[in-house]
Amino acid sequence: MKINYKYKPFKYFFITLLLTWISLFLGAYCSYNESLKSYQILCMLPGLFAPFIVAMFLIYGSKNKGLKKDFKTRLLNLKLIKLKFWAAILLIMPFALFLATAISLLFRQPIEQFSLSPEFTLIGGEAILILTIILLAPTFEELGWRGYGVDSLKKGKSLMKATLIYALLWNLWHLPLFFINGYYHNELIHMNIIYALNFVVSLVPVAFLMNWIFYKNGRSITAIILFHFMLNLFSVLFQTEQFTKCIITIILSVISAIVVWKNKSFFYEKVSL
Repeated sequence: MKINYKYKPFKYFFITLLLTWISLFLGAYCSYNESLKSYQILCMLPGLFAPFIVAMFLIYGSKNKGLKKDFKTRLLNLKLIKLKFWAAILLIMPFALFLATAISLLFRQPIEQFSLSPEFTLIGGEAILILTIILLAPTFEELGWRGYGVDSLKKGKSLMKATLIYALLWNLWHLPLFFINGYYHNELIHMNIIYALNFVVSLVPVAFLMNWIFYKNGRSITAIILFHFMLNLFSVLFQTEQFTKCIITIILSVISAIVVWKNKSFFYEKVSL
């Protein structure tokens, strides 16, 4: 769909990052103060929902009927997803995980990595809560990034350039999480700085795979929500060691490099939305 609208990438990402950083750094401050810990999640929520909130503000505050219709058309529309891409959406992360786990055994990593995480051995309240969170998180995140953010970067640029910029901005959005006491990203730093750097690097190939799926499937927001959900799910479903997650990043990098190589014109040509 051709949209007669001038995207505002600077406005979108500046407000999103500002809201996120203020919110999450307040959450980080609370995480180190026992008397304020009960307010931590409340402080963090605006930042975690920032991509979605700012996107809705710009889309529905634009008074542009084409932009609004385009967003609604791409939302929860499974018809946009091509049949041949379902395998990529649902299987890339499981494939990378199991291959990386198998390779890690050569480096004397534990075979227990093939076992489910304790939270998922029985489907109870904790497992359902985790599944709900890892579904809702990418849903609201991608409603923002794919609803407005990525398209705003793509306008007038090659997909290669837009994806590299997005990967940088996406990493900046995650940055405050490394300062929140007890949070996954913060624990990575305490484990080994290499593991924290691995998370940062991993977002680059993931950004390329996401944008490939996104623009090859009519800019389907649903496709990326599902792909993002699979990434999150298989990051916590098994007892995967951080060493193995570094191997996963290498495998995803190889897959994304192959995707770019086989779709060179798609990534390097400037194509209007």
